[in-house]
This record gives sequence, C-alpha cells and structure tokens, in this order.
Amino acid sequence: MKVRQVMIFKSSVKTKDKKNFLMQLVKTHLPQVQDATVDIDDEDAIFRFETEECCFDYLTNFLRSYGIQVDFLDRFVMA
Repeated sequence: MKVRQVMIFKSSVKTKDKKNFLMQLVKTHLPQVQDATVDIDDEDAIFRFETEECCFDYLTNFLRSYGIQVDFLDRFVMA
C-alpha cells in the first residue's frame, strides 16, 4: 500500500520565472508528484510537494542538475 506524504524543502527559487521553471520541470519530468508549490514570498522559498512514491535522492539530484538547490526540512504522512 502506498502512503501519501508531504515533503518540504528550502529552495533556491527566488523569482517568478524560476518558480515557473521549477513547476514545469515537476509537471513534465516528475509524474509521481501529485501537487507542488513554491512560496517565493517566504524567506526560505519553501518548496512543498505531495507524492506517494518519489525518491528523495532522485528528486534532489534531478533539481540540482537544473541549477535548483533544495535542502530537506520536513516530511510527514497524510492521513
């Protein structure tokens, strides 16, 4: 049984263009991510997404290959 989880990262995304780029990457290349948001108004540019099967290492390495740095902050399971 798959468990839906929310993962939260601090990100290097600071502009609307970079946010749009990240959202397009997620939509195009990470179909296992069901919902994603980036809060560019937040000091830490919080990147939050929901998934049932996303590998943490794959995600961070994939984003870094496109120049987007992410630092893991928290993870929780949705009831």
